[in-house]
Amino acid sequence: MSMIQTMVGEIPAAEKNGWDLLLHYFTPLADFYQDPDVTEILVNRFDHILIEKGGRLQPVDARFESERALQELILQVGNRLNQLVDDDNPILDARFPDGSRLCCTLPAVTPSGSTIALRCAPQQSYAFDDLVRFGALSEEMVEFIGERVRAGDTMLVSGNTGSGKTTVLRACAAFIDPSERVISAEDTLELYLKQTLPGAVEHEAPRRRPKEGVTPITLASLIKLMLRERPDRGWVGEIRDAAAADAFLQLSNTGHTGGASSIHANGPADAVKRIQYMLAAAGLVSYELAGHQVLGAVQLLIHCSRSYKFGRKIIDISRVEDEAIVPIFSFDAGASCHLRVG
Repeated sequence: MSMIQTMVGEIPAAEKNGWDLLLHYFTPLADFYQDPDVTEILVNRFDHILIEKGGRLQPVDARFESERALQELILQVGNRLNQLVDDDNPILDARFPDGSRLCCTLPAVTPSGSTIALRCAPQQSYAFDDLVRFGALSEEMVEFIGERVRAGDTMLVSGNTGSGKTTVLRACAAFIDPSERVISAEDTLELYLKQTLPGAVEHEAPRRRPKEGVTPITLASLIKLMLRERPDRGWVGEIRDAAAADAFLQLSNTGHTGGASSIHANGPADAVKRIQYMLAAAGLVSYELAGHQVLGAVQLLIHCSRSYKFGRKIIDISRVEDEAIVPIFSFDAGASCHLRVG
């Protein structure tokens, strides 16, 4: 398979030249991008590149010819994906058609040089059987999660960057009855629920060149759209701002059970506090009331962690009972095993 097919699949001949130019500048990263074992490519500078392989970062003997060559790649990515990137818009969040995600910066925000953080699209979707085999969780934990998903718990999956939050949400989709109408909303399409649930309806907030007079489509507006589309379950991509957090809680507190979302946090309790802080800081509700809303909307909390000590694990599963967070499973790092609490 050619590099262009790996990245974008089959495309019309009229568009091929533009992608060929992008791939010309992409050459220093091409071999790593096509390696199924490479999960992330990090360009710290034009002459300093690292990859993540087997869960560990390692420097590689590759480089761009110059800072200008790296910038040309970033500009070509913006052109191909119709997203604005220049000195006045020096941050580019983008997604290749194959699902790989990029976050790029220009020297206006990274003075020592342009950067790229590229999370490669997984070559396969991991099911819970795979995660058990990798030691990310135990069979008993899988049975518990399956029971709660089928029962219609609304869940919030937390963790640090690259800890497997999206992987866990994808795996959970296997427990949903295919007859249910599942609708998703994401800033950047990552869940790919249609792989497991062919009848799922997927929404993505487009990031395009801004046009005067055009109202931008945000994650919050897509969640509100869900309410008009008769969802049995609403699955939401990562919550990053108060508007999305508020929309997700409104979805969950208006009779739509069995939903799911994710958030960056240090633990289950911290995930709740982060949403509280978002809502209170935006002036939407008081911090205390926000806490009641979150704990009234969510029943299952799953926390993932990526650590240089033990790799990627689910280290905590808790339920919310009478607005109290009750631990069910935890990971004992010292003994390197998962334990049922109590």
